[in-house]
Amino acid sequence: MKLKKVGLQLLFFLVFYWIAAIFIIIFVIGIGVAFIFYLKTDNSFYFDWINESIYALNRAVPGGGVLGIGIWIKARLQEKKDLPN
Repeated sequence: MKLKKVGLQLLFFLVFYWIAAIFIIIFVIGIGVAFIFYLKTDNSFYFDWINESIYALNRAVPGGGVLGIGIWIKARLQEKKDLPN
């Protein structure tokens, strides 16, 4: 997806993109930690999917929102700077 103009469509794309990226990273790290504990101990594999999803979402929404908006503002300022007078 190639967006030519810095507008609301790019803002929504960046916010949702970064929310999804941060959510996936936190969720995969949680599974990885649970798997390491499974390998190190004699207990069964325990991973609470719902609680880990809520935890990852609670961390991803503010982080991804701020990051997406920040990148959009930077792109908007760069676009205004590059316009001829």
